[in-house]
Amino acid sequence: MADTESIKELFLRRLQKVLSIVSLATVVLLLLQVTTGIAGPEWFRLYLFPVLLSAAVGYLTNYIAIEMLFKPYERREFHWIRLATFGLWRQGMVPANKDKIGRVLGEEIPQRLLNPEAISAELCETAADFTSNPAFIERIRKSVQVLLNHHKERIAAFLVPQIQSSLKEALRENFTAANLQLFWDRVLARWLDRPENRQLLSAGIVSGLKAKSPELCELLRRTMHDGVRDYVNTRLPFLPRSGEFAAGFVAYLDWDDIRRQVERKLEDPSLQELIGSELAHQSERFRAWIASPESEPQIEGFLNGTRVKLEHFLRDYLQRVIPATADQILNSEALWDWVKNELLPQVQQHLNYWLRNNGKRLVIEKLDLSRRIENSIREQDVREFHAMINAVAAEHLGAIQVLGYVLGFVIGLFQVVAGFR
Repeated sequence: MADTESIKELFLRRLQKVLSIVSLATVVLLLLQVTTGIAGPEWFRLYLFPVLLSAAVGYLTNYIAIEMLFKPYERREFHWIRLATFGLWRQGMVPANKDKIGRVLGEEIPQRLLNPEAISAELCETAADFTSNPAFIERIRKSVQVLLNHHKERIAAFLVPQIQSSLKEALRENFTAANLQLFWDRVLARWLDRPENRQLLSAGIVSGLKAKSPELCELLRRTMHDGVRDYVNTRLPFLPRSGEFAAGFVAYLDWDDIRRQVERKLEDPSLQELIGSELAHQSERFRAWIASPESEPQIEGFLNGTRVKLEHFLRDYLQRVIPATADQILNSEALWDWVKNELLPQVQQHLNYWLRNNGKRLVIEKLDLSRRIENSIREQDVREFHAMINAVAAEHLGAIQVLGYVLGFVIGLFQVVAGFR
């Protein structure tokens, strides 16, 4: 089919060239006949020349008419079409009426060819379908992962100060003396006010001391050894090595038996009661102290130091954890399952609601086919538009010229035949 069309176009172009040469030759012969009186043989002058002249008129008339659609492109004082029309035709029909053509096409095309409402509905439907398209979701996922992985360090550099600043502000607002006192009164003090809690805490302290009894006895032994030696050396400086001699008695004590006695004493219920009573007493003392004015400098110093340590810890922790956490979240199937199963359905629901109510109207307003068509035609270069028309309709325009030659030939033939009568 394509080869057939190419053959037809080639044949038509060659036929146009032949007819153009024949028509121009006929016009030249006419000018010679008028200017010199040379008419040629009688059979040519009476029978063939009138037919050729009529055909040439038909061919050249159609050629000029087609050229007059676009030429002259601009208003010019000298142009062969203007000369051929005795100055009446100053500009081609299309260039002269380009604004009007654009305005009319801008009105007619949206009404008859491209319905803005249908286009808007199709665009809105396509946009809504995208949110439920698995391939679209997968493309978003890959694009987001590639983008964020590429800028992971920059994202971390941006997020860490932001999160750190928010946490620091939260620490400053909440880690205060008033909140510390409130926490003590409402949580710790109330918990210590209950006997069963004090008993539980006392048992824990006793259990911890019992587990550490070997270390405690060793610490006691070294302390007594050093204490006795230093004490005797201080009191009896005139007796050489008296301190070492006195400290030697400490080493002879049965420290294993002392450790067992300590463990038995720790198991005594009265000791646990004593510890619980002391906890309650110290709790009341601390409650009174924390509410007193003299505690404010110490509490504030403690809070400031703790805040600084926490801020340093958070900064180091965030710088270490944020990149890995972000990468883990972005590659998490749970995240994208949530996007697909929860986020996008809600987006689609709101999008459909918006499209039904305002979306189509806004798309039509933004699309504004009439204005776009009118502006496109107004801004289109006439030469480019002419070339575009020729690319589409060159074959048909050439056929019109050939048809003009054929009709002129037939009319000329009728005239010759009529002359016989």
